[in-house]
Amino acid sequence: MPCSPSLGVDFTSSETPWLLSTRDASLKGCYKRPVSNHIQTNLLTAFDDAQRRALDLLRTVTSQLQSGMSEQDIAALAESAAAGRDFVGWFHRPEIHINRIPGGFYRPSSAHRLRPGAIVQIDLGPATETAFGDVGTTLAFEAEEPRVITEARELCQAACGFASRWKCTGEVFVFAEAWCNNRRMSMGKTKSIGHACFPREGIAASGWPRVARAAILLRRNQIQWYNPRRMTGVYAINPPLIIDGMAAAFEEMVYIDAEQKIILGRDSPEEIGTL
Repeated sequence: MPCSPSLGVDFTSSETPWLLSTRDASLKGCYKRPVSNHIQTNLLTAFDDAQRRALDLLRTVTSQLQSGMSEQDIAALAESAAAGRDFVGWFHRPEIHINRIPGGFYRPSSAHRLRPGAIVQIDLGPATETAFGDVGTTLAFEAEEPRVITEARELCQAACGFASRWKCTGEVFVFAEAWCNNRRMSMGKTKSIGHACFPREGIAASGWPRVARAAILLRRNQIQWYNPRRMTGVYAINPPLIIDGMAAAFEEMVYIDAEQKIILGRDSPEEIGTL
């Protein structure tokens, strides 16, 4: 299946030699049977469209941030801005963290508010009729970008680059952890760095998108747990990073099959982690 700009950026092109091309015929014997989130072309297009819509929503939200807004205010802004964009619900509701303290149960706070220099994380997962987007960013409010944000973006880029049909899900977690350790950084105590993504078909057709959300609670659909089958299908990759008590994270969606790897919603690999 050829790649076009409408389906994101193809990482198997000759322009990215740091990634192994999955079109190497000599390695076809290494390919294993795909997992259940392998999807057809029309559903791949739906995921790419949903991710582009999610990115556009994220840009709208970040452009309307104001000093004094709380996590609850930003979450409400995201839900309000999602209206009229052909979304049918949420794969997961907006998750907002201001000066995040890693660990603990998440609930949007009315006490944590934006001030100049605050680090705000925004994670959006709006759903369309047949697919969903899942995108996250971290930014410094009215201040220069600190090191933790720059490094977190590079970590996300590295994890997306490492994921391929030759890897199993747990290997992506090990790679991300090693990437941090080699730079004397940490992902903290988290074990969650992403998940498989399922379209609205089969069992997920009923109760959409709640069933797709429930599916990622299974270990076999979480990137941090080792699965002996090779990566095939759509995945959301979201490795966190902690430096000196400050946390940051970016999230992207990738599609992997026997022929190619595509960063959904993007036209260039340089766009990973950007708005």
